Amino acid sequence: MKMVKAEGLTYEYIKMLETDHGTEEEKVSALKAVNLEIEKGEFVVVLGHNGSGKSTFAKHINALLEPTKGTLWIKGMNTKNGELVWDIRQTAGMVFQNPDNQLVATVVEEDIAFGPENMGIAPAEIRRRVDEALATVRMQKYATHSPSKLSGGQKQRIAIAGVLAMKPDCIVLDEPTAMLDPVGRKEVMETIERLNKDEGITIILITHYMDEAVRGDRVYVIDDGEVVMQGRPKEIFSQVERLQQYGLDVPQVTEVAHFLRMEGIDIPPDILTVEEMVGALCQLKLTT
Repeated sequence: MKMVKAEGLTYEYIKMLETDHGTEEEKVSALKAVNLEIEKGEFVVVLGHNGSGKSTFAKHINALLEPTKGTLWIKGMNTKNGELVWDIRQTAGMVFQNPDNQLVATVVEEDIAFGPENMGIAPAEIRRRVDEALATVRMQKYATHSPSKLSGGQKQRIAIAGVLAMKPDCIVLDEPTAMLDPVGRKEVMETIERLNKDEGITIILITHYMDEAVRGDRVYVIDDGEVVMQGRPKEIFSQVERLQQYGLDVPQVTEVAHFLRMEGIDIPPDILTVEEMVGALCQLKLTT
C-alpha cells in the first residue's frame, strides 16, 4: 500500500478582486491534476518557488484542505472522507515553518504530551512516548525547560518530538528550517534523516534549500500547481537550465560543474557534493 497516492488532485479557491465595477470573484487553481505516489519509508522532497502550490499540497496530506477534484489517499484512506480525518492526521503528522506556532505548553515535556493526551492515551504510555520522542530528537536534558528559552533549532526539534509522540507513519515538514540559522538547520536536518533511516518514518520535506533537497530519495518539482519534474536528486539537479526556468537554484557545486562542462571540461553533470567534485577533479587529473 502506498503511503501517499494522488490521482488528478486539484484544488481551487475563490480570490476576491477589486475592480472599477466593484468586487469580483476569480477562481484560482493552486493544484492542477497532480498525479504522484510516495512509498512507505521514502524520503521525498518537494520543490517549487513561492506560490507554486507545494505548501497547498502539503496541507492536503494532513487533510487540512480537501481536494476540489481528484483524490488523495493517505495509507489507503481517502482524505475526502470526513470520518477518516482523525485517522489521517494520526498517520501523517505535520511540522510547520515556525515552531512557535506548534508549541502550546510552558514546559517541553508537557508540550510533547499534548497530542497523545488529546488522543486519550493512558498516562503511563504518554510518559513512555514523551521520553522516547525526546531521546529520538536528542533533547532529553531539556525536558523540564521552557520552550521560550530554547534556540530556533531546538524549538523545531521539540515540535518534531510532539509529532513523533503521536506515532505517525509519515511526517510532512513544510519548510521547517526556513527561519533557522545554519546551526539550527543542521540540527533539524540531522534529526529528519535519522527519523527516516533509523525509524523508517516516511518523510515529505517541502524546502527551498537545495543542499537539503539533495539528501532525499526522490524529488518532485511543482510549478504553477503542476508536477513538472520528478526523479532522483542526481537526475533532477543535473538539469540546471531547466530548473532555473522554474525559478529554482541548484546546489552550488552542481552549478560549478555545469559551468565547467560548458567550458569543455569533461566531468559528470550530476555532481551534488563537494566530495563528488573533488573526486571528479582528481580523476580528471589522473587521466590527463
